[in-house]
Amino acid sequence: MKAAIYFSNSDIRTEDVDDLSVGPGEIKVKIMACGVCGSDVMEWYRLKRAGRPGGIGAFGHECTGIITEVGSKVDLKWNVGDRVVVTHHVACNTCNVCLRGHTTACDTLQKTKFKNAFGAFAEYVVLPEINVDRGILRLPESVSFELGTFIEPLGSVLRGNQWAPTSDGRSILIIGAGITGLLHIQVARLNGAGYIAVSDINPDRLKLAQKFGADAIILATEDVPKKFKELNNGLGADTVIMTAPISICVKQSLEAIGQGGTILFFAPTNPEIQSEINLWDLWQKEITITHSYGADFHNLSTALKWIQYNRINVTDMITHVFPLEETVEGFLLTAQPREGSLKVIIHPQE
Repeated sequence: MKAAIYFSNSDIRTEDVDDLSVGPGEIKVKIMACGVCGSDVMEWYRLKRAGRPGGIGAFGHECTGIITEVGSKVDLKWNVGDRVVVTHHVACNTCNVCLRGHTTACDTLQKTKFKNAFGAFAEYVVLPEINVDRGILRLPESVSFELGTFIEPLGSVLRGNQWAPTSDGRSILIIGAGITGLLHIQVARLNGAGYIAVSDINPDRLKLAQKFGADAIILATEDVPKKFKELNNGLGADTVIMTAPISICVKQSLEAIGQGGTILFFAPTNPEIQSEINLWDLWQKEITITHSYGADFHNLSTALKWIQYNRINVTDMITHVFPLEETVEGFLLTAQPREGSLKVIIHPQE
């Protein structure tokens, strides 16, 4: 089969690799669409965690496809020809953190991946038995393979909203107007947020933020915390959601949050970056700082329903679709957006 092999964001080669065998309890899926995630193009992360095939993590994970082979001992509800959404990370559901609701902090979830070393930027993946048991969803006929690739990023956003409340008319500042920032806008609105402002360095992305429901936009070259407070009747934000993995955005988050507010650091900065935090200010203002990693099966199931029943607009986010041979173009466009570019999807069968 063919797979995209990663060496760097600008060096991704389509090569012939060994076909995949299917063992007991396993399922083989023909990948029809796979989205390029922001984490895919974090080069420092990709080289450290995945690097060349065989490393940890999966290269390509926002994927949908068709079951082409079912191993022995697989539940009879799964059959060849079924349209599915699959996830590379699955929790054990029995450890201490899982039982406390922090399933995405589970060691099993952070270690599991597709059976093959190439992830879903490939013609096929094989799901290990544990993924078949708790990492596969049936994709309704009404949801295209392309729209199904949003289930993983939307699930991650929904999970973030569990820890950072956006309900009850709260004022929200979202830092970063990429895919997850735009999803956070829509989720916050559906959850009952009040005033929603979005900041970004890119004026085109800010226009998109308005299209997807932001009440106000702030160019990141301005004093973002000051501007937000001016727009919000002098008050800091009830919830700040940082989706841009840049150190200055950490500082902006801390300065923009209001008394009793919650900061969600949704995107991580490079692990070598250290950020100063004034604990006195947090203590006096009763500020909560929280984080969110990935999505669990419940989040993915909810995301699928929201997309299936058109509760959220992901259709208008798709701007570019490339065949497998042009995966590198998709990566470069995601890492360095050009005017009009937003979400890139790869078609491994083309």
